[in-house]
Amino acid sequence: MKNALFFAASLALANAHAAAPEPTMCKPGEKDIFSCTTHARKTASLCASPDFSAGGGTVQYRFGTPANIELQYPNTPQPAAGKFFFSSTMYSGGGEAHIRFASGGYDYILFDRTVRTNFKGPTNDPQFSSGIVVRGPKGGKASTRGCTNDASIKSDAYEALPKEEFEDLN
Repeated sequence: MKNALFFAASLALANAHAAAPEPTMCKPGEKDIFSCTTHARKTASLCASPDFSAGGGTVQYRFGTPANIELQYPNTPQPAAGKFFFSSTMYSGGGEAHIRFASGGYDYILFDRTVRTNFKGPTNDPQFSSGIVVRGPKGGKASTRGCTNDASIKSDAYEALPKEEFEDLN
């Protein structure tokens, strides 16, 4: 009986530690700057080299599944300057951050936001959201893919990516 309890406890502990890691398209050794799983079970990741900083390193965006990368920008990991741009703004009780890049005539904006939803009670009741906005050529309609996981833009982006003026996604 004692061995059975020990075995059951060990199995439960092993399962707790074996929880599936967050999906990412980043390769082993790369920094995961942002990874979003869409409702269609595809993953969008911004991956950086271990030395990624304002002074160096490389980044690359990948979208799809590990078996089928549908979009990769740029074709090979490269420095962020002139390719990826960061912006953010603060809200009362929250804020929003964007990483933007352009490929094939489309703008891609990775975002995360926290919005205060309660202005009358003692708590803010923040609402969190993240995703990818794709804007077509000038005048084209924007498409938004929300994340099903807890995707957020990591602090490396705030420190290392070139800055641009914040633009509301609506």
